[in-house]
Amino acid sequence: MIKFKLKNDKYEIEIPALAFGTASFEKQNNDEEYFPFLDMYVNLGGNCIDTARSYCSWIENGESSAETTIGRWFKARNNREDIILVTKGGHDGWIEGERVPRLNREELEGDLNKSLEVLQTDYIDLYLLHRDDESTPVEEIMPILNDFVKSGKVHFIGASNWKTERIEKANEFAIKNGMEPFRVSQIYYSLAHTSKEAIGDPTIACMDTKAYAWYKKNNFPVMAFSPQAKGFFSKVASGESITHHMESQFVSTANLARLSRVKTMCEETGYSPATLVLGYLNSQQFPVCSVFSATKLWQLEEDMQAGDIVLDEKQLAFLENRM
Repeated sequence: MIKFKLKNDKYEIEIPALAFGTASFEKQNNDEEYFPFLDMYVNLGGNCIDTARSYCSWIENGESSAETTIGRWFKARNNREDIILVTKGGHDGWIEGERVPRLNREELEGDLNKSLEVLQTDYIDLYLLHRDDESTPVEEIMPILNDFVKSGKVHFIGASNWKTERIEKANEFAIKNGMEPFRVSQIYYSLAHTSKEAIGDPTIACMDTKAYAWYKKNNFPVMAFSPQAKGFFSKVASGESITHHMESQFVSTANLARLSRVKTMCEETGYSPATLVLGYLNSQQFPVCSVFSATKLWQLEEDMQAGDIVLDEKQLAFLENRM
């Protein structure tokens, strides 16, 4: 599988092209349903699992479900050292329907320590801030994260849903002051374009032309969430009516044109739409790890076939409707 390396003074890891995402692990104490997915992902060559402190908190009794399931799996399989563990903290809270930032030291330390507890581990390989608060100076945030790394509880840090301008400013401050910088950015990124307006969440960061230029210029690694556009390409290419997706954030003239080209290239290459769109992300001019998920084991098996797919420039241009 394609990989890219993260390295600092103490630690070194290789992030694979495909990380398994666990936002769908919503049921408490349902190991018989979720363990087979984790097992299959590893058996097929994967070793990076992505989760978050806030995952599943949106459903009744869902809080900590994803992380807790992974913690039980680590204990049952005795394989913590074999897995690159990615989790996130500092997601916004809510008070009387209003978003409340949670990037102060007390909140972040609380999130990290709770994650370590339920994940049944004493360290996180890659710890991401789940959201940003632009009213909080990076000069206040980065020392907190640097302390996490110095303590050994975290090996690398990253940003999730941060603007590139904020990442750059944070890293300039960190490097100038001898602190650990952000090493990875997790944002929405797929062959299908969308926006925070279409998603309906102003705190989401999406890949666009300006951001792409920055990531390319800086060769900055991206972890792409929703890399398959929530199944948009696979479902419509398989014959599902587009009318079922008319309210989708992905239905646009540009994305429908790309869908047509995905179908054509699948016929030419023998790839499925699911694997082709993951291979598209493998082929960018900066490192990309796709954080994918699956609700059926056969889907996971199909997705993992994309781990070594690399498209050439002509194929990329075709998919992007540039030729």
